Amino acid sequence: MAAFENLDGDDDWDEGFAGDLVGCTLLAGLTFVDHDDALVRRQQIFGKVESVDRADGIALRCHVSDELVMLAPILDAIEPGQPGIYQLSDADEQVEDPDFTVLLTVRNPLRH
Repeated sequence: MAAFENLDGDDDWDEGFAGDLVGCTLLAGLTFVDHDDALVRRQQIFGKVESVDRADGIALRCHVSDELVMLAPILDAIEPGQPGIYQLSDADEQVEDPDFTVLLTVRNPLRH
């Protein structure tokens, strides 16, 4: 498993919040861009948080595929979910009242 590295120098990890996320539902909106910030694709995933670790990331068990997805452990980006029904753009699936939501951008590095 690849470790995530804090690149901004801040060390504001909230161990209590990280622990509170385990067992909660999380709706994640992922935007994938290339090294020039051009859009590659967008994806939405939803599932239960299995673990949260400062180095390993957020382990999210996807509701539909049962796949374990690792998300960057950027706790500041996670917000309480607003009540309602969320339509996933990639599927016909709907998510009702997620505990938390997060929007993340995944940037591909320039490869030589």
